[in-house]
Amino acid sequence: MKSKPVRILISAALLFVAALVLVAVSIAGSDDPYTKAVYSWGRSLKDYRADFRRKPVDVLGFSEIRPGMKVIDLLGGAGYYTELISKLVGSDGHVYLQNNSLFLRFSEEGLEKRLANDRLSNVTRLDSEFADLRLPKDVDLIFMGLSYHDIYVPREDPVIMTSRDEFFPQIIGALKPGGLVLVIDHSAELGSGTRESPVNHRIAEDYAIEDFRQAGFKYKGSIDVLRNPGDDRTLSIWDDRIEDRTDKFVFLFEKT
Repeated sequence: MKSKPVRILISAALLFVAALVLVAVSIAGSDDPYTKAVYSWGRSLKDYRADFRRKPVDVLGFSEIRPGMKVIDLLGGAGYYTELISKLVGSDGHVYLQNNSLFLRFSEEGLEKRLANDRLSNVTRLDSEFADLRLPKDVDLIFMGLSYHDIYVPREDPVIMTSRDEFFPQIIGALKPGGLVLVIDHSAELGSGTRESPVNHRIAEDYAIEDFRQAGFKYKGSIDVLRNPGDDRTLSIWDDRIEDRTDKFVFLFEKT
């Protein structure tokens, strides 16, 4: 006979799956491509659980990703967003899932599982370092999920660190005229610039807007779906009191 904690876990899992089924049924007739992509069959339960905090329907809707686009998921980790973007761009589009050796340390196992058996046929894995990202050209959109601040994190190993002067020309060179960059990151206190990046892995949103402007981008707007007013923006993103619940900005920039 199963113990009570085991029965509780099984019941919770069954309820979670049942909720997913109900959601899937309820949106089956939806014309919204972002909703369809998120609630499509074949995604992992881990990804479905992550949806509750990542708000992908809102974020991807804001991104303006459409069928046929060429998109880079820059420092995309295990590819949570890559899989969703691949559904949105369709067979006429393509997604490049880029990581460097630092990001592969914690994401390679999940990445290989996601891409196994060519299950995402319109996705190309791209492993490259900051010094030469080897990004494709004429890209419609670059997606940066919680990685922009890493430009300003010094490392003991120079291979896994960069500077804005090395980084920005490469993404500008990859984008077509009018190409977009969507940036999600952990917010620091306004006016703090990159001060919190090396320790707490945050960056000030006013700094981000000016940083991209100086690099040759126009600020197009933001959405507040990942905001948390209860975060005082001074704790490390891995602090138990705020982990997975940090205040985050979501910005869209256009290459000028």
